[in-house]
Amino acid sequence: MRSSSTISNWKTSFWEDAFIYLIYLYAVALPLRLNLKTGILFLLLGWFLVQIIRNRNLDFSILKTHSFKAILGYISLCVFSLLYSENLSGSLRFILLQSTLLLFPLIIYRRLSVKQVQNALLLFSLSCFFLSIYATTITALEYVKKIPEQFHSFSTLDWTFFSYFIPQNISFHAPYFSLYISVCLLIHTYFLYTAKVTEKKITYLAHLFFWLFYITFLSLLSSRTALVATILVLAIIAVYLTWKARKYLLLLSVVAVTAGVSWFIFQNVPYLKTKFTQGAGVLQRKMMWLSAIELIKESPVIGVAPGDSEEALVVSYREKYFMEGVTSRFDAHNQYLMAGVSLGLAGLMALLFIFYFLFKEAYNQKNFILLSFLAVFALCCLTESLLQRRDGTLLFSFITSLLLFAPKGQKTNSYLEPVA
Repeated sequence: MRSSSTISNWKTSFWEDAFIYLIYLYAVALPLRLNLKTGILFLLLGWFLVQIIRNRNLDFSILKTHSFKAILGYISLCVFSLLYSENLSGSLRFILLQSTLLLFPLIIYRRLSVKQVQNALLLFSLSCFFLSIYATTITALEYVKKIPEQFHSFSTLDWTFFSYFIPQNISFHAPYFSLYISVCLLIHTYFLYTAKVTEKKITYLAHLFFWLFYITFLSLLSSRTALVATILVLAIIAVYLTWKARKYLLLLSVVAVTAGVSWFIFQNVPYLKTKFTQGAGVLQRKMMWLSAIELIKESPVIGVAPGDSEEALVVSYREKYFMEGVTSRFDAHNQYLMAGVSLGLAGLMALLFIFYFLFKEAYNQKNFILLSFLAVFALCCLTESLLQRRDGTLLFSFITSLLLFAPKGQKTNSYLEPVA
C-alpha cells in the first residue's frame, strides 16, 4: 500500500499538473472565436480558491509589488465609480471585464517555470497561426466565388479584398487581430534570438518560418498602428542590442533594413498604402478625441463612470453632427482618453501607473518580450480603446501575468538570455 506521504505527493503533483494544462489550454483558446476562455478562467479561479482553502503553496508577496498595487488602485477606482454611475449594470460589466487584470496575476503568481511560460507562449502563437490559416482559407474560397476570373494568377489577386475580409470572416476586429499577430511576431523574434545564440539550427529555422509568416500576415492585415508600432519597437530593441554589443556596422544594417522593409511594405500592400495616403479614419478619430477631451474637462476628477461613458460620448457626437459616431456608438478610440472620460484624471493616472511600473519591472529584469509587448500595446492604445473590449483586456492580463508574475524560483526573469 502507498504511504500517506506518497499519496499526498501524488495529489500535489496532480493539482500542479492540472493547473499547468489549464494555462496551456487557455493560451490556445485566447485568440479563438469559440467561447472557451470564460469556462477555463472559471476552472482556474476554482483551482485557486481550492488552494486557498487547503492553504497549499500560497505566496502573497505579490501584494508588495508595485505593478500589482497599481492594478489594485485602478480596479478600486472602477469599483468606486459605482457610487455615482447612472448605468450600474454597464459599470458592473466593465468592472467584471477589468477584473482579469487583478485575477490573473493572483492565480498565476510564481507557479510556472520559465520553460512552461515559453511553452504557453508557443501554444498561443500556434493557435494564432492556425486561426490565420483558417481565416485566409475561407476568405480565399469567398474570393473564388465572387471574383473567379482573378484567381488564376498570383499577380492578379486583389489583396485589398483579403486585407479587408480576413478579420471579418472570423469576427475578429481588425486592429485587435493585428495586435495578436504582433504579439506572435514579438515572441518568435525572442526565440530567434535565443535559438541563434544556442545554435539550434532546426529550432532556428522553425522560428524563422513563423517570423516571416507573421510579418507578412501583419502587413496584409494592414492595421497601421499595430504594424508601425511593432516594426518601430523591434527596430529600437535591435539598435539597442547592437549598440550595446558595439557592433556598429550591424547597427547601420539594422537601420537600413528597417527603413527598406518599411518602404517595401508600404509600396506593395495596396490596402495599407490606401489607408496612409487617404488618411482613413483620421477625421472620425479627431471628432471622437475632441468629444472625449470635452467630457474630461466637464468632469475632470472622477469622470462620468464607465457605464455612462458610451452614452456621454454619443450625446457629444450628436451635438457635433457626427452621425457615424452616433449610429455606431463609437468609444473614444484612445484608451487613455477613455480612462479619463470614465474615471477622470484619477483613472488616467492609475492606468499610466500600471504601464509605468510594468515597464520598470520589465526593464529591470531585461524581459525582452514583456518590454516589447508593453511598448506595442501602449502605442496601440493611442488609436484604440483596447481595454474596453474583451479581446484587448484578456490579452493584456494574460501576457503580462505570464511574463512578469508567473515565473518561479528566480529573483529576475531575464528573457534576453537563452534557456537551457
